Amino acid sequence: MEKIEIAALSQIADILSDSEKSPIVPEEDVWKKIFYNAELGEMFEERSPQFKVVESSYGWHPDEKDVYFNDKTYNGLIESFKELEYRRAELVKLLNNIASKMSLRRILESDIDEKIKIPRKYDYFEDYFEAQDRDGKNEIINEYSRSVFKKLRRNLNLISLDIHFEDNEFTIMSFTERTEVNDFDLNLITRWLAEKYPEVCKSYEAARKAYSSGDESGCVTHCRNILTGIFTYNKQEGREWYSGLQKACKKDKNILNVKNLKNIKQMKYDSHSADREHRYKYPRFRMISEVYAITCDLGAHINEGNVTETNDEIKVDLEEVTLEDALWILRMTEDILIWLYQTGNIND
Repeated sequence: MEKIEIAALSQIADILSDSEKSPIVPEEDVWKKIFYNAELGEMFEERSPQFKVVESSYGWHPDEKDVYFNDKTYNGLIESFKELEYRRAELVKLLNNIASKMSLRRILESDIDEKIKIPRKYDYFEDYFEAQDRDGKNEIINEYSRSVFKKLRRNLNLISLDIHFEDNEFTIMSFTERTEVNDFDLNLITRWLAEKYPEVCKSYEAARKAYSSGDESGCVTHCRNILTGIFTYNKQEGREWYSGLQKACKKDKNILNVKNLKNIKQMKYDSHSADREHRYKYPRFRMISEVYAITCDLGAHINEGNVTETNDEIKVDLEEVTLEDALWILRMTEDILIWLYQTGNIND
C-alpha cells in the first residue's frame, strides 16, 4: 500500500477507536469477538491490552456505568491493519467483522425520528426501517448517515472498498469492481509518477486526499491538474498540453496530421468528407478530452454559469458536484494514468 492507503486506514482506525464517534458500541469483549470471528485470534491476543474497554460507574447499581474504548485502541487497530497490509483477503475479512458490529443508531443522524415521516402503522423507526427492502434501507443510510460515517466510508473507498447494509447488518464489499490487480496497478502508478513526474504525483496525492476529506470540487480540480500536467511532459515546445495528448493518442488514425486539435470535439465524422480530417473519429483523443472537460466544468470552473435576472435579483445557474461525481472522475483519471503507463505513450 502507498502512503494514501495507510493514511486512509489510519482515519478508519481513528474513527473506530473514538468512543463517541465510533459506529461500534463500546462493550466488553467486542474487539475479541471481531478478531476471533475473523480467524485472527492470535493477532488479538498479541494486542489484547490495547482492546480492553474502560468502565466508569455513575451510580450505585452495577449496571449504572459508562463504557469506553481505552486510549490504546487506535494503536491496536492501526498496527493490525498494517500487519495485514499485504494480506488483503484477511484485511477485508477483519473489516467485514468490524462492520457487522456497527450500530444503526450510531450511524444515523441523532434526530432521524423527526426527519423521516414514519407511517402511523409503525410504532418505531426501527420497525419502519426493517420493513424496507435492501435498496430502501441503503437509501435511508446514504441520506441520513452522520458526517463521521460518511468520512469512514470515503476512506474505505480509497482502499477500493465500500460499506452497505445487507441481511440486517453492515458488510464490506469491493468498490466499483476494482480487483487486486487494479490496486497493484495504482501502487505502480504512484511510484512511476513519483520517479518521473513528481509534480503530477503531488496532484494525484492531493486529489485522493481531497476526496478523503470530502472536498468534491478540490478533488476534481486536482484531477484536471493531473491530466494537463502529465500531457505537458509530452507536448511540443511552444505549444499547449493538447499536443502532448495528441502524441499519446498516436494510435488514433490521422491524429498526428490534425493541425487544430481543439476543433476535434466539434468535428462531424464523415468518411466521405472532402476534408481529410473529418474522415476519422479520433476515439482516444476524444475520450480523454471529454474527461478533461468534466474536470473543468465540475472543478476549476465550478463557479461559472449562466446569469439570470429576476425581480432585480441576479442568479447564477451553477453546476453542482457531489462526492460520487468526484470519485467517478478520480477513477477515470486513474484509468488514464494506468493506460499511459502500460502503453508507454508518454515521452516515448
